[in-house]
Amino acid sequence: MDTNNQQTTPSAFDEEALIEKLKALQPSKQQQKAWRFEKAYPEIEIALSRQVPQKSIVAQLEECGLHLSMGGFRALLESTRKQREERGDSVRCPGCGNAIEH
Repeated sequence: MDTNNQQTTPSAFDEEALIEKLKALQPSKQQQKAWRFEKAYPEIEIALSRQVPQKSIVAQLEECGLHLSMGGFRALLESTRKQREERGDSVRCPGCGNAIEH
């Protein structure tokens, strides 16, 4: 028998089960918080530019299911600002279109 022309196949696996398990994976709670914060970030910066206290913003985030301590809020704020600055992605005033400074 000529074994040079035979193809070897990898071990069979349940592709559908693998796909379902991968779909079921969720990011960590910290990653979920960071993602949710990033989604709200433009409005957070706009509120801060209107002199809304950080404590009030944190309270509203809490009411909407994003639970952060003041320290956690400040850490995410600084981290998000830094990441967006590195990307050149600034928040713009909805009224005049100018970049909002923080």
